[in-house]
Amino acid sequence: MLVAVAVLVVVAAAGAAVALTGDDPAADDAGSPATPSGEAPAEPVDVAIVGDSLIEQSRDQFIAHAGEQGLTVETAAFGGSAPCDWMEAFQGFADAPPAVLIISFAGNDSTPCINPGGGPPRDPQTIADAYAEDLPGILDLFAGTRTALYVVVPPPVSEPASEPAAVAIRAMYRELVVERPEVTLVDPAPALGPDGGFHRTLPCEDWEADACGADGTVEVRRDDGIHLTPTGGERYARVLLDAIGYPVEG
Repeated sequence: MLVAVAVLVVVAAAGAAVALTGDDPAADDAGSPATPSGEAPAEPVDVAIVGDSLIEQSRDQFIAHAGEQGLTVETAAFGGSAPCDWMEAFQGFADAPPAVLIISFAGNDSTPCINPGGGPPRDPQTIADAYAEDLPGILDLFAGTRTALYVVVPPPVSEPASEPAAVAIRAMYRELVVERPEVTLVDPAPALGPDGGFHRTLPCEDWEADACGADGTVEVRRDDGIHLTPTGGERYARVLLDAIGYPVEG
């Protein structure tokens, strides 16, 4: 199962990140991870992003590039969280609809809302079914608004992560967009593994000269087989910006 390690709840606007709310990352009395909460400000923005650790690791890069293009951005991200942890934030965004909403969750199963019974991650299909139950209600909040909806599928992972869990979540997202044509699917895999597989390093792009190693490659994923390096976060951010029609030049 995908297990995120960073714990942070933020809102970023016009290229700057400020703390909105932050639950103590320590476990609660029952030994469960703290559950995030947050409310979006009343003023609508150009882009809102809600997600887990992959957004935490690409958020700063996204905000910087979006700011250069004159876009206002707010993010709400919490490592290890699931969509249902963010109902208050989703409602806040629906009350002041952004032009774009990006939802990016890789299949975490550790917080009480998604796994009320607690314990270790469940089997992949059970997790995917739980996500499938929650997402339509979230999307319905934006029915009739100006908001363009985007859902990001998880990129390939490697051991010790669980690729079968990621496969089940990808399949669930793809089924979702068939039933919900108003939603656009975003796949970051080509930027993180052109052949669709997991890669910890990849050949450098022209714009990665500062990070490029002597062997002509950059590290895009961490040793845990899930999370993004700063360079990987840059690639992830560029995928999202390209998907919503604001590609990064250079």
